[in-house]
Amino acid sequence: MSLLTRHLIDPIVVGIRDLYSWLLSERRALRGLAATRILVGIAAVGILLTNFTSRHVIWGPGSSWAEPYRENSEFGSLLDLYAGDSSAVFTLKYLLLLTVAIAFLIGWRARLMNILLVIGMAGLVERADMLGNQGDNILRIGLTLLFFMSTSEHWSLDARRRARARAREAAGEEFTVAQRVWYGLPLLPGWWTALIHNVALIALACQVFILYTASALYKVQGELWQNGTALHYPLSLGEFGVFPEINALLSANPILLTIMTYFSVFVQLFFAVGLLHPITRRLFLLGVIGLHGGIAVLMGIPWFSLAMLAYDAIFVSDRTYRRIEGLAARAAADFRRRLGFSPDSDPPEDAPRQAGRSDKSTEEQHAGKTIAERRAVTKNR
Repeated sequence: MSLLTRHLIDPIVVGIRDLYSWLLSERRALRGLAATRILVGIAAVGILLTNFTSRHVIWGPGSSWAEPYRENSEFGSLLDLYAGDSSAVFTLKYLLLLTVAIAFLIGWRARLMNILLVIGMAGLVERADMLGNQGDNILRIGLTLLFFMSTSEHWSLDARRRARARAREAAGEEFTVAQRVWYGLPLLPGWWTALIHNVALIALACQVFILYTASALYKVQGELWQNGTALHYPLSLGEFGVFPEINALLSANPILLTIMTYFSVFVQLFFAVGLLHPITRRLFLLGVIGLHGGIAVLMGIPWFSLAMLAYDAIFVSDRTYRRIEGLAARAAADFRRRLGFSPDSDPPEDAPRQAGRSDKSTEEQHAGKTIAERRAVTKNR
């Protein structure tokens, strides 16, 4: 019985306890989700800007050709958000949606902008769904899940506002419920906030896994993918040729074409499994970056690729993002020094301390805080 307990029951109990701690102790992947917010915002802005000159024909008053498709749309009255015969009114709504996308990108009232963006993009894009692609679907699904997560804890205007409020709160000031909502401070207990955030994060990760795995399994059923010739046909189409010379060069090389075909299937099929080990996780993340980068450049659908990469960003560790933060902060400080400005008094995150100047109390105060929070505390001293 003791052998059974040690090798079966104890590991299960430890696993349940670790899962409980992972779900309830803190919100996960905050920097990854901040990167996701920024990339999703760029994708939404890119879609709206690149289609700005043809907006009336695709979605506006000049899109009467799509009415038969709208009658059977599952989105129903949501499409009426942009209905009407006035080009000026449609353009105003279009620009308002663009403003929402930019506000979400920079993290201004990110949760409110999130829900407005998902509703606005769904109502717009689905007015001509036959012209869209799977990037529109994953963008919308991901945005719906992002609403339940904290996407503006880093690299956002919300983070600066919350940092100032938390500094005032640490100084003894008390906020009403309305003030906490205004400053973006949590209303629920910490474990509830962490649970909702982490469950939504798991759902988003599962959505990415399902999408990649289903796509790969669908590909391997086709004879062209099995033969390694599937990519020859889209690369040969003029409609996808952003750089026709590159496409022609790749299509003329059967060995390279076969490697690219098998590579795309391999990366998608084993992506979820590849994330289980730190080394293979880095390799597969580089693989999907190469995959979607190739789709963006060679097939001319950059916003689909950017939307996918946005949700892949949650699999990059916080340690990597902190290193990038430190490098960016040091590069910015060097640039300011070259321009003659005094360097920022706040040291970059993860920057090594100078010998003989270790301050344990300051180190403990800064642990786990964002750059914005540390600056707010410094200003209030």
